[in-house]
Amino acid sequence: MRNYCLTLLSMLFLFSCGPSKSDLEALSPSETYPEDTFLATQENKKALIVVAHDDDLVAMSGTISKLNQQGWEVKQVTFISESPERDEALKNAVPLIMDGVEFINIAPEDRRSDLKPDDLPYMPIPKADFEKAFTNPAVADALLKEIKAFEPTVIFSMDNVMGGYGHPEHIFVSQLLLDWFSGDIITPKRIYQTVYPDSMEDKIIKQRLTKLFEEWGQPNSYMTALEMYNITGMPEPTVEINIEDQSESKMKFLRAFNERERQVISFFVPYFEKFDHEEYFGVFNREFFRVIEKK
Repeated sequence: MRNYCLTLLSMLFLFSCGPSKSDLEALSPSETYPEDTFLATQENKKALIVVAHDDDLVAMSGTISKLNQQGWEVKQVTFISESPERDEALKNAVPLIMDGVEFINIAPEDRRSDLKPDDLPYMPIPKADFEKAFTNPAVADALLKEIKAFEPTVIFSMDNVMGGYGHPEHIFVSQLLLDWFSGDIITPKRIYQTVYPDSMEDKIIKQRLTKLFEEWGQPNSYMTALEMYNITGMPEPTVEINIEDQSESKMKFLRAFNERERQVISFFVPYFEKFDHEEYFGVFNREFFRVIEKK
């Protein structure tokens, strides 16, 4: 998500009038899924968020806050960004929902070998090219070291199919986790991948974000990923988690990012700065996950 800052945020997106509650409800999910019961039964309460970018956890931040309030030790592992100010903002926001964040000090230009100066990092690349693009062994080594040191009961990540909206770095990190998990290299009990139900994905990503891409004259990573990967979208959720009681902490967390980053977040969490926490998360009161267990 964070690489939208580099190419899109030079263009201002202004709403001609304030959104109404009906605008929120029009974007809300229509599906229901089984309520997650696994997390509440665990005695070893350790959860690790493993993501490529500092703001990749926003869609799961209510659940993270919930676990924190229930006595879980929760930590995020991510890579440094291009901006020390961004990383500092995340450090300041983290105590609102969890214990801490560990930045892996590998510069963006050292994480991928395929990018040319004018390339857009968020645009999808063929999965056959991942091995060529992500050649620095220090990336995987650093992630694995953090996971083994923490020994989490559960790991939270983005999905390995679409990566939210087609970002190859999201997909790469998430697939790496699954490969380690299936090969018993890491031993959490479950991996929770943050995803949107079809109705939210269609309205917020496919329709709304596509319209913004067209207005900006920028290539559409989501539609490109659908075609390139021959998929229909994100994986379908398997569970939902109610986060209405975490509305205040989640809203404070989202608003703790700097102004430019909040604009990016608003592409995926629409209008969140236009409402108070109770009204907003009274509508968006659930978070959704694809849960992966050992077969």
